[in-house]
Amino acid sequence: MENRYSKILIAVDGSRQAEWAFLNAVSIAKRNEDAKLYIASVIDATIATSGLSDPYIFNSFYKKTKRLVDSYVEVAKKQGLHNVVGLVEQGVPKIVLSEDIVDSKDIDLVVCGSSGLTGFKRMLMGSVSEGIVRYAKCNVMIIKEKSIPKDFEPKIAMQFQEADDEE
Repeated sequence: MENRYSKILIAVDGSRQAEWAFLNAVSIAKRNEDAKLYIASVIDATIATSGLSDPYIFNSFYKKTKRLVDSYVEVAKKQGLHNVVGLVEQGVPKIVLSEDIVDSKDIDLVVCGSSGLTGFKRMLMGSVSEGIVRYAKCNVMIIKEKSIPKDFEPKIAMQFQEADDEE
């Protein structure tokens, strides 16, 4: 039995693991020829209590996140996908990804990396991937760090970082 997916959500954050998860999501979308790929990044609502609550700083952070998502969208289209949507949301990432987007877009597969928050913050909030597995009403594919080839070098996030360095 082969699962067919029509709406796939990939969560990205610019990390090496997220980029490998993205490439897996693109591959799955290609196998499901008419699948729509949603590429999402969530700005954590907890930043409102940090220095990023300043409108100028938050706006700058939002623009960088949007450029990152747009970079992923561009690569997905270059790889042959036509139905690709980028999303930048604000909120609690595990809730926004597992409930808000999944429900509003009728997602049938979420793909994300397994690495999440660490230390005290993870103890309080739990990891994003753990929250997605627990709360999403659809299938979830978690990309483990050990599945990434040792020689894999992320290109999308690196180009994004290089562009930021030039500003």
